[in-house]
Amino acid sequence: MTNQTETITELVSRVADLVRNAYVPDSPTHDLSHLARVAALSSKLCAMEGGSQLIVLCAAWLHDLHREVRGMSDAFFVSPEEMDDRATRIMDKACIPQATYAQILDAIHYTDTFSFSDRSTYQTEVEAKIVRVADCLDAMGAIGIARAFSFGGSRGIPIWKESAFKHDSTYRQSERPSSTIQHFYDKLLRLGADLETRSARKLGNERSEYLSDFVKQFMHEWGEDLDAVAGAGRWLEIGLA
Repeated sequence: MTNQTETITELVSRVADLVRNAYVPDSPTHDLSHLARVAALSSKLCAMEGGSQLIVLCAAWLHDLHREVRGMSDAFFVSPEEMDDRATRIMDKACIPQATYAQILDAIHYTDTFSFSDRSTYQTEVEAKIVRVADCLDAMGAIGIARAFSFGGSRGIPIWKESAFKHDSTYRQSERPSSTIQHFYDKLLRLGADLETRSARKLGNERSEYLSDFVKQFMHEWGEDLDAVAGAGRWLEIGLA
């Protein structure tokens, strides 16, 4: 039973320590520094939007257990719901009040929903929205770009494959993208319009613009480099054969 004198910091610290000691991420994209950034952003957004700091911070530290490399299937995507038992065991060990479990688990599930996805957003509590938008913010801007290419590299996904590009495709998390740039179009460039809280939208404006500018510059350089020498396109075709 939780000691009533225990602070939120003490409770969350136990959750974080348990995750640090056991969690092995599938790539640097979902590492402990990502969890720490999402926790910090969640706490900041919670202070502005309201809600329970305990719920958002626990959910932030536990939200990527489905990215755990050990014991996972060969599927490209494992849903957060499949890790409910693991999250519950960690909360039990950390002596998190059981009355908060349902909201914490819902907040974890909600991080992998998007209005443009086959796992769509739904009506939920402010805490779930906060953790979700904090996770989205960490997928935007310079850090988001670095994380996207880190994940793509770890999975052998090409940087860009123009011949396989799909316009306005539904983001299906279980499908491996044809390239990391395709993932920008499928998900990352859409995140700015999918942020559900006013404070997150304010924080996300600059990051969203940075993502858009990066893709424009990437496409410019890609075309410029191939056009620089006559026949460059032929060399690309040979290289991809």
